[in-house]
Amino acid sequence: MSFAVSGTPQHDLAPKSLEARPLIFSVIIPVLNEEKLIGQCLSALVRQSLRADEFEVIVVDNGSTDRTIEIATEYRAALRLSVVHKANCNISAARNSAAAIAKGTFLAFLDADCLPSEEWLILALKRLRCGDGGVIGAFYTIPPESTWVARAWYGDLPATRQGSVSYIPSGTLFLARSVFSKLGGFDPSIQTSEDFEFCQRVKAAGYQVLGFAELSTLHLGTPQTIAAFYRKQRWHGTGVRSVFVRNMLDRDFAKTILHTLYVSFCLLLGVVAVPFSLITHNFLILILPPFFFMLGSLAMAVHAANQRKRWSIIIPLMLLYAAYGVARSLSLLGPSGQRDARAMEFSSPRGSRASSRQAVQGPVASSRDS
Repeated sequence: MSFAVSGTPQHDLAPKSLEARPLIFSVIIPVLNEEKLIGQCLSALVRQSLRADEFEVIVVDNGSTDRTIEIATEYRAALRLSVVHKANCNISAARNSAAAIAKGTFLAFLDADCLPSEEWLILALKRLRCGDGGVIGAFYTIPPESTWVARAWYGDLPATRQGSVSYIPSGTLFLARSVFSKLGGFDPSIQTSEDFEFCQRVKAAGYQVLGFAELSTLHLGTPQTIAAFYRKQRWHGTGVRSVFVRNMLDRDFAKTILHTLYVSFCLLLGVVAVPFSLITHNFLILILPPFFFMLGSLAMAVHAANQRKRWSIIIPLMLLYAAYGVARSLSLLGPSGQRDARAMEFSSPRGSRASSRQAVQGPVASSRDS
């Protein structure tokens, strides 16, 4: 399957002062009104231990109206930086447009709200040289001051999702440019879960998808409240519908679908229970839907806590699985609801930013990998 990049993006090339050496990496950063974050992200790239003339940075702008591009261009003296203007597209198309002009042997996809360590590119290069050109990367590290929501759901993902994994988040993902081109890039026809769908095609083509904790980036956009967590899951639940047909036989993806269907059944049971209890005058029936709903959330929480060897997070996980289940169920049954800001901004010319993407699946999958 191949996905062509539509349109011809306009771009401003980097100055020639840093164009002496062959490029190892092309770091691709999609942005839309990221003035509060892009400086931190680019500063982290300036501090890379890899020579600045051995990698380029391509900032692909989706039509920012703030100071994002002004701030980004200030880093041209320190980085081999180009700006690509690709307005009114989703995040898959934005990344594809930057990859189309990339010159590095390897592509490094980075989000503006992610801060890499100083050794990020050097460590990735060592792994890539030993690999087959397929995907490597890591799950995000949460900020140190994170709330119980972030700690319970995302806290140990970099350490527990290593080795062969189902997918790597596209905000910190590496692979050979030749492989990306061969597979046609990210699918611009889907709004969310583009990283999961792409990694499935990478695997189907015979390449590896591997996670390494040392490649993790600090994710400043990690949801810190249940409300933010719910909004993220509600929007990304639309990705379940988008990629279900393509991946319905995948065992790990089936877990997400089964949990979503179970919660949907509980919600529908609650709708039916109300008129039935009024007709039969048996109001104990009203207890059954929430009982089964929370029982399912508790079962998922116990399973996750057991795999992570962290029994203290059972109650927080039960609450989060309840929110996760409702969000994904409503996305499956009806409209997508309020969108996650990053995804919304890259699928619509007028969105509002909150936090970045959440993957298709929850914090537990096969061998904690997806």
